[in-house]
Amino acid sequence: MQVINIFIATVVLGTLLTALTARSRKLSGAIGVLSVTIITAILLYVAYRVFTLGPRTLMHPLMSLPTIGAQLSISVDHLSAIFLVLIGLVSFFGTLYSYRYMDIYPHQSLVRFYPFLILFIAGMIGVVVVTDMFFFYVFWEFMTLTSYFLVVYEKEDQDILQAGLKYFVMTHVGTAAMLIGTILLQAEVGSFAFLRLRDAMAVMIVGSPIKLSVILALFLLGFGTKAGMFPVGTWLPDAHPAAPSGVSAMLSGVMIKMGIYGFLRLFFFLLPVSNQTFGFGVVIAAFGTISLFMGTISALVQHDSKRLLAFHSIGQIGYILLGLGTGLAFLKINPVLSAIATMAAIYHVINHSMFKSLLFLNAGSIFYKTGTRDLNRLGGLYSVMPATAWMTLVASFSIAGIPPFNGFISKWLIYQTTIIGGIKLPVFIFFGLVAIFISSVTLASFLKFFSTSFGGSLGKKLASQLRPGIDVPFSMRLSQYALALFCLLLGLFPWVPLRLMYPVFGESLFGTTLPPLQQIFGNSRFGLVPVLGGGESGAWFPVTGFLVLTGCLLVALIISRLGRAGSRTVPVWSCGEVYETDEIRYRAGSFYIPLVAYFERLVYPELATHKIQRPGRAYKGLDFDKVFYYPFVDFLLLFSQKFRRTHVGIPQAYLLYQVIGIAALVAIMIWLS
Repeated sequence: MQVINIFIATVVLGTLLTALTARSRKLSGAIGVLSVTIITAILLYVAYRVFTLGPRTLMHPLMSLPTIGAQLSISVDHLSAIFLVLIGLVSFFGTLYSYRYMDIYPHQSLVRFYPFLILFIAGMIGVVVVTDMFFFYVFWEFMTLTSYFLVVYEKEDQDILQAGLKYFVMTHVGTAAMLIGTILLQAEVGSFAFLRLRDAMAVMIVGSPIKLSVILALFLLGFGTKAGMFPVGTWLPDAHPAAPSGVSAMLSGVMIKMGIYGFLRLFFFLLPVSNQTFGFGVVIAAFGTISLFMGTISALVQHDSKRLLAFHSIGQIGYILLGLGTGLAFLKINPVLSAIATMAAIYHVINHSMFKSLLFLNAGSIFYKTGTRDLNRLGGLYSVMPATAWMTLVASFSIAGIPPFNGFISKWLIYQTTIIGGIKLPVFIFFGLVAIFISSVTLASFLKFFSTSFGGSLGKKLASQLRPGIDVPFSMRLSQYALALFCLLLGLFPWVPLRLMYPVFGESLFGTTLPPLQQIFGNSRFGLVPVLGGGESGAWFPVTGFLVLTGCLLVALIISRLGRAGSRTVPVWSCGEVYETDEIRYRAGSFYIPLVAYFERLVYPELATHKIQRPGRAYKGLDFDKVFYYPFVDFLLLFSQKFRRTHVGIPQAYLLYQVIGIAALVAIMIWLS
């Protein structure tokens, strides 16, 4: 109770003091950072107690509403503790980053920023610690409302106001769906308590399965809207870029994860194992596959840095939903495979919180330095932002799933569980292959993001509008350094998060039926050897791989130094003509034109700009050979002309063909086996 009192006092005092001192930007910012630091320390302390001593529950409810059967009860189990850690870390780094970042809004009052930021964090905390659906809904709405004011911080911009309105309306439609589902469940037992709602679901599985399916579908809509699931999460690409970058990091890093928390709490803690778990598992996995495909493809055609990142949030949420759906679908069929898929999803929640928060801070640093988010206007920033460039590279490798960074581990486990699970349910093989393909598209997208921002030489026009100094202020860089370090450590030492999340399964529908963690992932402390399908399905030793990679790079560097090869810097040769750097720069709009030409119509059919000419047919002669010979010739000509269109002369396209070929080969081998 003492911890709760300190937390409430920090939130109230932090909100009031930041509002009262808003005229002094440095003082208000310092109080905001201090308040969030204390909140983060409290969250980490509570999580540590849960990880070491087990779930913590407040003895008496803070508030009771007996007329409707609602109580404000506080309980922190292992699942809540994981989300508390994420909320604390991302909120702290986002607030610390904002301390200097908010200098770009000299005419905007901070009274509309730090007070709402602190209340927003408090709302997210409330969502993951209550044990009553009524108060869950109260904190959910509080979180949504306070985040809305942060999204529309630049209230003079009409586009931002429209983005905020879209966010407000769409998320409240989802919230209304959740409320209807909650009321229908509460009517069965007269209580909003999670445990009583679980009893109601157990009764409805037998007596009213169709009604229960409707209720679960309403929750799927509500949680999916908040999480950014396609197609109900289309508010996200508008709202996330509108907010200040520190807030964007928190929105994408933790707020949309509240939808994932809702999925986990409802489907893995409250809904009993039944045909409903299997059916909704397949549905969630299918929505996850659609989300990761549409979100990432949509990101590929974007030229606004923060909008590109926002679409990738939809794509990465798709990976999480695919893991959750696979875990739910196989819960009764294969509990071990189900547990690994669910752990992979939770692991990706943790990973995404780190690398996506970092990416939004990277994009914010670029905007802070240049004043633009248009990738077509950037280039050559490595010379003036070397630290941000390296942190962006780490985050890009992480989200693309490049080892040894954190995104690889969780994606690798998702691939394994979907493809091996597909031996019994073939549709999951398709889901897994789509996820593998989209991972290569993610890499392509961030090659564009990084290259167009930091590659090449700095143009005169861009150089003239840069803020003075090298890189961004230290407090902004410090947040990026810390998140980049987490991206590396979570990839090198996967046992740490796995051991922290394993107790979640003893508290959920899995109960105590799972074997020890060492039997699932092997006994090595430095690697994972998951046991799926009756035997070891693969192995990954990240520390060994990292040392080997580092050693190879050092050998290459030593050989280069020993060779003493000379180098010289010369202007780009442009056939004898003299052009400025900006005139011959390879811009964002020039990347992946063949791929974009096909998918642009899918994402923005009304704005498609690239046209692909269809080849004409060969002329047919007027003789008897046309019955046998000319049809064959026509077929060969048509095939060769269509095949010739694949030779575009762009290396990235040929790399894509190789990935598709490998995926097809793997699918054929699995089918034959």
